[in-house]
Amino acid sequence: MIEIKGISKTYDSINAVADLNMTIKPGRIYGFLGPNGAGKTTAIRMLMNIIIPDDGTILFEGSNQRPPPNQIGYLPEERGLYQKISVFETLQYFAHLRSVPHPNDKIKAYLQRFDLGSRLQSKVSELSKGNQQKLQFINTILHDPQYIVLDEPFSGLDPVNQLLLKEILEELKQAGKTIIFSSHQMDQVEKLCDDVALINQGQLVTAGKLKTIMQSEGVQRLQITPVNENDLSHACFSGFNSERTNGSVFVEIDGHSKQDIIATLNKSIDLKSVKIAEPSLEEIFIHLVQGSQS
Repeated sequence: MIEIKGISKTYDSINAVADLNMTIKPGRIYGFLGPNGAGKTTAIRMLMNIIIPDDGTILFEGSNQRPPPNQIGYLPEERGLYQKISVFETLQYFAHLRSVPHPNDKIKAYLQRFDLGSRLQSKVSELSKGNQQKLQFINTILHDPQYIVLDEPFSGLDPVNQLLLKEILEELKQAGKTIIFSSHQMDQVEKLCDDVALINQGQLVTAGKLKTIMQSEGVQRLQITPVNENDLSHACFSGFNSERTNGSVFVEIDGHSKQDIIATLNKSIDLKSVKIAEPSLEEIFIHLVQGSQS
């Protein structure tokens, strides 16, 4: 478990991160979200001990003693691979730095799994952006770390490799790893993460279980589909805050009961279907960020 307690960082009177508190539990995937400039990268770099917090503490399993480097895997957003050596030599080098015993078979197995088995002797510079991202991810987990920090791990990956990456993250989660996942791809966060934290302007906006946040923070709406398509623009919707999209009208519940909305509409139009429209994580993200700026 990682506990981030009140960490702050200021640059030239700008609060990059202010009194940030987070708890990341093992065996769960923790999504760390925020708009550009929110302070995510600064917070991650403090977690990784690349920069030192001005205030606050970071505890690993209740101790401020950092785990040894071979217990941490970090995938930065910026690639840091040596471009002029081969794929195989790259992984051998980092495996040696982390004291991975007999790494060659493990390296080959990961390269095969990521469809890079034929590229062992290729220079890193000869790989596509997506293949370099796969290589960097392999390097992040090759030494079997307990703590895994991933900054935009899906960058440059096609849908097939995104699926493979998610499969491996699920395996790591089942193995009890402590995983932090920072990304702008809200659909991936929504599908993958158990817990999330959202920061904006360096401050925590919300944190907790993803399902709980989606149920409590989103704007609740009904998706109304009339029998007659012409009724999509019927005047009966004017009494509600509503939006017409793809053959349905989405009506915000907002102080009304679901039964009252349905009864009101039913007096004027025939309804084909009515269902609760769960907000997406992206909608909640925008709603919370705008709220924190007001």
